Amino acid sequence: MQFLKLHNADNNTVTYDDLLTNIILMASLLTITAISYIFDVMDNTDIATLQSISETLKNNPMASQRVLAENAGISIGLMNVILKRFVERGWIMLTNVNLRKLSYAITPAGMAELTERSRRFAKRTFELANRYNETLCNAVLKAKKDGKKELVLYGKSYIKFLLIYACQEKGLTFKEKSCDEPIDKDAFCVVGEQSEKNEIERLKKQGCVSLLDLIG
Repeated sequence: MQFLKLHNADNNTVTYDDLLTNIILMASLLTITAISYIFDVMDNTDIATLQSISETLKNNPMASQRVLAENAGISIGLMNVILKRFVERGWIMLTNVNLRKLSYAITPAGMAELTERSRRFAKRTFELANRYNETLCNAVLKAKKDGKKELVLYGKSYIKFLLIYACQEKGLTFKEKSCDEPIDKDAFCVVGEQSEKNEIERLKKQGCVSLLDLIG
């Protein structure tokens, strides 16, 4: 059998078998990554559905499967499948009210899962806020060294409070303006992420820095 021969960067011969082995290895790694991602998405979706069920049952302890499905934004058939899976996991307890009706309740294990999710979410939020704060403080400090005395935020931003904090820490005056106001050439100008895309691009061309680019 004639092998296809290639050469790598070191001019070593690479046979067809070597190439095929590497391709199979890469395909396996990609498959594992994809499966991991799918299970992560499924887990997040399940927890979000469990949260929706919990909130519905707080307001309506005798809520039907139809109501649970409507509030979660999914079909009754899918809710039925999810409820069975949650019962198997020990997150949901079913009780027969009568021959034609079931009642649902979140178990202690289900509540523990929701609590853990909230803890993980809060931890990620704090980590992001800390990283954004450090990045913005460094950017404001650099602007100050460049001779800027003011930071002007054009448009709106969910993390405006971090910009204000950075200005207070590094000694710049914080101001806020609408996107249609003239650019202050003497200030460190930042355009908020809540602005329209075309407004962000227009202001960037005029010398503004996109807040998303700063923290990205």
